[in-house]
Amino acid sequence: MKKRILKILLGLAAILIVFALFQYFYSGNPNILNQKDRFDVIAHRGVHQNWEMGPYGQNRGCKADRIFEPAHDYIENTLESMRAAFDFGATIVEIDVRRTKDDHLVIFHDYTLECRTNGTGNVSERTLKYLRTLDVGYGYTHDNGKTYPLRGKGVGKMPTLIEVLKKFPEKYFLIHHKDGSPETAKLLASVVKSLDVEQRRRLYYFGSPEVYAEYIKREVPEMTRFLANSSETRDFSLAYKWDFGIGNFPKASDGLGIVIPLDYSKYLWGWPYRFLKKAEQANVRIYLMIDNKEDAEAYADSPVDGIYTNYIEVIGEFYQE
Repeated sequence: MKKRILKILLGLAAILIVFALFQYFYSGNPNILNQKDRFDVIAHRGVHQNWEMGPYGQNRGCKADRIFEPAHDYIENTLESMRAAFDFGATIVEIDVRRTKDDHLVIFHDYTLECRTNGTGNVSERTLKYLRTLDVGYGYTHDNGKTYPLRGKGVGKMPTLIEVLKKFPEKYFLIHHKDGSPETAKLLASVVKSLDVEQRRRLYYFGSPEVYAEYIKREVPEMTRFLANSSETRDFSLAYKWDFGIGNFPKASDGLGIVIPLDYSKYLWGWPYRFLKKAEQANVRIYLMIDNKEDAEAYADSPVDGIYTNYIEVIGEFYQE
């Protein structure tokens, strides 16, 4: 009796292993996918200075004091960096929005001013007039403070959101609501409502789904959520990983885009075609994170919905029509 049970268990285990191997290695046929009507190249913070990745500084959110040696003079979230990103081939530029003390929306990443600028305090505690005086390139260094190659090149270059939208009325932006507050959401909705309907449709929201539903969607439904946030992406990834790719995508991801690091894609069941077909059926867009020429060239014809990059100036040429 025990031998019989053991044989049954071994047989079930063998079936499970064969099924898992099939799910993992069989990528499907490219013909199962529908033709994409667009391919997006999303430039994170425009053309900007990149930094050494690591566990440091994750809480304080500033990496300006450990950047790579600059290959250009562009500073993130400035009008110049946005224009350059579009020129290099971005179809969407991601920008960070914060509320000032006197209720303006400025484009700046950090909560505090000390790391990147010559200012002090939180952005939300400072007036627009004060923020206009700052040098947003002041704190950038690649050699532990021996030199500051961008110092003096960012004076007065922290733009407001309305300035950006007036400067680039025909462009697409992914607006990252950094502080997540209702007050900032209300201001954002007010600014977007002042635009014509077509321009509203070219603006995407990135932030809390609850805040979006309460303050943005209700006021400006043309401005849609574009990417799943980190917790939504994590929930999706875990669900897909543990059901061997046979389950459905979470309903919460309907209509959203999910950014997948290139190294992680190889672990997805049925990658690429069967996975992408499942995403297509669930109304989910898939973007690859690509940051170097080798990967850009290798995945230039990938059937994903687009790419997300920190190096638009390096990889943009591989995705221009």
